Amino acid sequence: MYLVYGLQKTGISIVKLFNKENIKFKIWDDNKAIREKLKKTFNSKFFFSPYKSNLHDFKCIYVSPGISLRQSKFQLIKNSTKLNRDVNLYLSKIKKEKIIAITGTNGKSTTTKLIGNILKKTSNKTFVGGNIGEPLCNAFISQNKYKYHVVELSSFQLETVKNIPSNISVITNLDNDHLDRYKDINDYIKQKKNIITNHGINLFSIDDKYSKKIFFDKKIKNKISFSTFDKSADIYIQENFIFDNYFKNNKKLSIKKLSKDFEGSFNNQNILIAYICTKILKIPEKNFINAIKNFKGLPFRSSVIFKNRRLKIINNSKSTNINSTINSIQNYKNIFLVLGGIAKEKNFEKILNYKDKIICIYTFGKSSILINKILTKSIKVKKFKNLKLVIKEIFKDLKNNTNNNLNILFAPACTSYDQYKNFEERGKDFTKLINENLSKL
Repeated sequence: MYLVYGLQKTGISIVKLFNKENIKFKIWDDNKAIREKLKKTFNSKFFFSPYKSNLHDFKCIYVSPGISLRQSKFQLIKNSTKLNRDVNLYLSKIKKEKIIAITGTNGKSTTTKLIGNILKKTSNKTFVGGNIGEPLCNAFISQNKYKYHVVELSSFQLETVKNIPSNISVITNLDNDHLDRYKDINDYIKQKKNIITNHGINLFSIDDKYSKKIFFDKKIKNKISFSTFDKSADIYIQENFIFDNYFKNNKKLSIKKLSKDFEGSFNNQNILIAYICTKILKIPEKNFINAIKNFKGLPFRSSVIFKNRRLKIINNSKSTNINSTINSIQNYKNIFLVLGGIAKEKNFEKILNYKDKIICIYTFGKSSILINKILTKSIKVKKFKNLKLVIKEIFKDLKNNTNNNLNILFAPACTSYDQYKNFEERGKDFTKLINENLSKL
């Protein structure tokens, strides 16, 4: 008997796969509203309430990535291999499919989508999912027989696997993130490293100290380095050109014609990774060029939602850590910066390195007091209860500012769970509030 613990998208995909294969299972979610909703589909015999003492008899427990495996109720399980994520079930179903597995602190969703777009133009038998879009197990619920799997894997999913059988494994970059769930940065990186493959090729950035250290680990074989500035990398970008010293010595490829959705130098990593993957998979270069020219970005990832001669408004609700926010700040000046939600980390003083680019910071939500305390001595900060009040204040301040080339940057550096269901809901609300206030300019 199996237990599926956590019944949002990931858990439901496991349930559907078990139903398809006539596997016996029990289900549970700590959220009563979710349980009540599912009672329309499953009768009471399917539900099993987990405690410390009653989890031993299950063959396997599939725990949603949103639930920490370090909860006390899981600590009494003697055989830790009983605790799994959806990725364990997913990998048990893999046969001849080619896997491109992607993780990292920032940029992994955009990278996954870009590679997926390229492969879909090459083969209609391409699955794109994981921590983005379709849950992993949906790849085996569908009637489609996929040749390629492009999957984004979070640190939470990677906690229960090691040396996955991928053709390509990617670490986009590494920095402080999810420190509310991990002991420290080293604990977080340890989980990310589980994506490293012995079966295929590993791609690592050498632009941050953590990824660079992994790349230079002599125990790791079959690897390619990439960089957005370091010419010692196997493949790097400089002034709208990719320089390739891995597949072809001193090759120079122009990438001047990029989609407007690649605004921001941080997107160069996504482009480099996609280029390397197309080379490894022997996909025509023209497919890569067309993809980066016509790419439609994911919503709420540095999306420009308004622009005129005086003002640009950027919605980066996906920014849930400080490093992501800094990546956004680096691309603009004269910024009205919006921060807030629940902080995963406390080192907001890093933002002060860019204070010359910022006119004012507006904070909201649960961690607004913390952020204000750290930043207010060195930069102008205004604190509000919610995002609606923030936007109202920003538009007041815009009326009193006669400068041009102003930027409203929504890059919260925090999770959304204090006031929103997820970053998507938060991003939609930001866009809605902006649209309501634009007429007042």
